[in-house]
Amino acid sequence: MNTTMKKIPDNLPEVEFVDTNTETLVSELIAGYEQTTNRTLYPADPVRAFILWLADVIIQERILINESAKQNLPRYAEGKNLDSLSEIFHNTPRLQPAAAKTTLRFYLTKTLDDDFIITDTMETTVDSEINFETTEYIIFKAGTDYADAKAVCTTVGEIGNGFMPGQINKLVSDEFLYFKKVENITETAGGSEEEQDTAYYNRMRESEESYTTAGPSGSYIYHAKSVSSQISDVSTDSPEPGIAEIRIMLHDGQLPDKELLDKVENYLSADDIRPMTDKVIVAAPNTIEFDINIKYFISREKESSTNDIKRAVSLAVENYISWQTSKMGRDINPSYFNALLMESGIKRVEITAPIFTQIPKGSVAVIREESVTFGGTEDE
Repeated sequence: MNTTMKKIPDNLPEVEFVDTNTETLVSELIAGYEQTTNRTLYPADPVRAFILWLADVIIQERILINESAKQNLPRYAEGKNLDSLSEIFHNTPRLQPAAAKTTLRFYLTKTLDDDFIITDTMETTVDSEINFETTEYIIFKAGTDYADAKAVCTTVGEIGNGFMPGQINKLVSDEFLYFKKVENITETAGGSEEEQDTAYYNRMRESEESYTTAGPSGSYIYHAKSVSSQISDVSTDSPEPGIAEIRIMLHDGQLPDKELLDKVENYLSADDIRPMTDKVIVAAPNTIEFDINIKYFISREKESSTNDIKRAVSLAVENYISWQTSKMGRDINPSYFNALLMESGIKRVEITAPIFTQIPKGSVAVIREESVTFGGTEDE
């Protein structure tokens, strides 16, 4: 379980239940000892060394007390402690790992005059390690030589994602009558890991919006994120009365597949979530492409660190792309890109692309072409 430190909301103060300042405690202990014994403790006094050891023990205990007490506050709680606090947030459970899904197509060696139904679960594999099994009957209609069936990965998590059509093509189960071959016809998607602490905490706070079905934006955002821990960003809009347009995107700037879109739409269309007058439409964000074309220069004084700076520049470019493409409605911002690049240790940079571009609500920037050129060294 991920226990990454959560970002404390700006309007909430840091909380310390007990003082952990060592100098303050040592001063108090020495003053108390001197007052009780009516003798002065000098730096070399063995009693002073004992007090320093005692203070260290007390401070360690105070730190543990602080951390334990903080686990009662949602913004500090981690792991199972955070799970236990879910009851005060509309009983919002942590999203559990989910398995990737796909559609398998089974082929026959001949067409049949009557419907042919396979009721057994059929298991297929990519590489004898990652397997997918059918979740419904396989029904070959009369006069056809193939049938499609939904399938799910037998291993939960992201490990089952990203297999392109045709990659799942080996049958693990015993062959049935007239079996010819099998393959997936959709890219596998929908597999997710257990919801991480940061995402879970943020969704807990958003759950307050879910107490009403009057159609607030926050309610749709909360419920959409509750479908899958893959969903990182949700945009809501009402382009016309009675229409609730929900756009979702995944972590790392990934766009959702049709199966996940349909799953979210079905979930949001439930009577206890959707206002009766709303028609819910769930879609992927519109995409606006941008290029990266830069030339950077290094100070001659830093010439010996050229390779390190080049690696730092590559990391800055990677971080910018991740930041720029991870949220809908985020304008394409070369100023932010410039700031990241300057932190890498370069002297200056010429940014030909991207240029500032406003990204409307429900749209996201996606990278098209990338060109990063080292222009050499220059004097200061």
